[in-house]
Amino acid sequence: MASDESLPAPGDPINSAPTTKQDLVLLKEELLQAITTRVTDLIQPMQVQLAELAKDLRDTSKIAENTAELTLSLQDDVKTLRSTDQHLNSRITSLENRWRMLNLKFRGIAEGMEEEAKVQVLLDLSSETLDKRRSLKLFANKLFKANIRFRWSPTSDLHVYRNGLLHQASDSASGKTLLAALGLNLTEDEERALSSL
Repeated sequence: MASDESLPAPGDPINSAPTTKQDLVLLKEELLQAITTRVTDLIQPMQVQLAELAKDLRDTSKIAENTAELTLSLQDDVKTLRSTDQHLNSRITSLENRWRMLNLKFRGIAEGMEEEAKVQVLLDLSSETLDKRRSLKLFANKLFKANIRFRWSPTSDLHVYRNGLLHQASDSASGKTLLAALGLNLTEDEERALSSL
């Protein structure tokens, strides 16, 4: 048998000796080595880029997390400010109405006819109070027709006392709840009138 040095290189056109099993093993190892080297050379720049992208992604994630926390904090602040604003507006309206209760408006008095005219004496209410009462007028009329006593609060909510409980309405939704608690329902015409407000 010939030594390794006398073996022809696989695929050598000069020597057409048959390829042995050992030649195939060597060829396989050379191919694997060449492929591994080439793949490693291609992967290294990608690994660097992936590392940079991962770092950028972590930084972006931190920024997004901080922005989300700040947004939630600001939303809470806005809710608090809206609540405070609503409360203060309600207080201002209440105080203005209490102050105006001392004032009276007279309607139906013409010049020179003071003794003959029917005079209406009305409370002097703020425009906000009048607007709110107009929005609850349908509910007030329903209570009046059902002979249910009610009163207007200083903030112009409808108040009804029944069986020791206070029922109140400050808007359409709470007005419907108030009527339901008193066993009253809106007719279809009243529902349409309410939805047109």
